[in-house]
Amino acid sequence: MTRSSFLLKSRQWLLAVSALLWAWPGSSVAETVRHHDEGYLVYRIDPRTDQLRLLWQDPHGDRFGSFRRVRDALAIQGQQLLFAMNAGIFSTAYAPLGLHIEDGRILHPLNNARGWGNFFLKPNGVFFIANHKAAVVDTTTYATLKVKPDLATQSGPLLVTQGKLPPKFLPDSLSLYLRNGVGVTEDNQVVFAMSLVPINLHEFATLFRDTLGCPNALYLDGSISQLYAPSLGQEFLGGDFAGILVHVR
Repeated sequence: MTRSSFLLKSRQWLLAVSALLWAWPGSSVAETVRHHDEGYLVYRIDPRTDQLRLLWQDPHGDRFGSFRRVRDALAIQGQQLLFAMNAGIFSTAYAPLGLHIEDGRILHPLNNARGWGNFFLKPNGVFFIANHKAAVVDTTTYATLKVKPDLATQSGPLLVTQGKLPPKFLPDSLSLYLRNGVGVTEDNQVVFAMSLVPINLHEFATLFRDTLGCPNALYLDGSISQLYAPSLGQEFLGGDFAGILVHVR
């Protein structure tokens, strides 16, 4: 083999390896997307290969609260925080209003009660991951499932259910807030999104269904919505939350 042919084959091999690494499953994708002329921060992960965790309290029972405390606690464990977002709606006591499962442990039970506010808008639902498979389902359906999730957060309302929006979501609603939520695609990708400007629930739901390709999606919270994602240029470390969803490595 001549030196030139050796170099050519080496270059071809390196290009092939680079292509494989670029397409390697589990690589998170962070991007800013446009939907109906508004901007959204979007972060995608693959639960089969990426590590997503849900955190509320430290081993002493003290609430993490902020992204900074979560980042520092993870660093002590030898983990790097890549992404963080406030999870489901919580009470004035800074406890989850509904189901909260982290590392396979149920820290707050499923909430089937009636009440006022977004959490109780029917149908509300649960985002969970079990055996590396993600799902968003309504609360009634979740109660019938025999699953043992690694993580789960309950919130409301559901934004999209099997490709359909709740009839109560009105395109011309004037209830405008910064909003964040989570959806799951047909190929098991978890998609987090946060609006950059105040929007209504109908607009947010169509983002997940029509632009992000999520037939099922759950509203997490509004007004207080925040995320940490250096890959998006978002390095906010504050916050005053209950559950926090994090992508770590």
